[in-house]
Amino acid sequence: MQRIFRLIESGEFHEGSRLPAESVLADRFGVSRPVIREALSRLRSMGAIVSRKGAGSYVQYRAGAQPDQENATPFGFVSSLSQIRRCFEFRAAVESEAAFYAARNRTPELLLRMRKAVDLLEKAVSDGALGVNPDIEFHLTVAKASCNEFFGFVSSAMRTQIEFSIDLARKLSLTRPRAVPITVQAEHEDIYRAVEAQDAEAARIVMRRHIENARSRIFDGSMNVGPVTSVDERTA
Repeated sequence: MQRIFRLIESGEFHEGSRLPAESVLADRFGVSRPVIREALSRLRSMGAIVSRKGAGSYVQYRAGAQPDQENATPFGFVSSLSQIRRCFEFRAAVESEAAFYAARNRTPELLLRMRKAVDLLEKAVSDGALGVNPDIEFHLTVAKASCNEFFGFVSSAMRTQIEFSIDLARKLSLTRPRAVPITVQAEHEDIYRAVEAQDAEAARIVMRRHIENARSRIFDGSMNVGPVTSVDERTA
């Protein structure tokens, strides 16, 4: 994915051009076609390319500039592992504070939306499904529940980057022992319970821990599958 993106950035694959066929890309990079499909899928989620049914994939990112699309944001694309790491670091700082204020200010309607997202995540774990959409919905709703428009704005502006990092984390969790996605789900439950209980400090702690654990599961190979503690134990 990074190698293809660098060719887009350099202008070799320029804006509006059709990417070579999967078989051609596979030969060029010395990988299998499934690897190319996954790389293209991630580039689509970043907004760097767009697929047209029956016509292949086309570049929609202009080299040296922000992408020309409705959902373009000042944060740009996630195009390297170091950027993914920094994205998690930024999310841990911003979303932990959003959770703090969500616990103080959440409305019954937004709390219900959070509960529905957690329930859909539980079903995804049970079904062995990815569950990216309810995960994104959960995090964006926490930001909105802060009742501070700046948290909501930053989360919305970062939607592409948040979606990319969540998608990567959840795909990796499905390749690991079942205890990993179960633990990830327990972390979401901890956040929900803290916000529901209006325990702002606990919400801040468990949200930061959840995002830092997600980063560790990607970069350090950490399973983070130890016994899940209660909110009270976490804040003791």
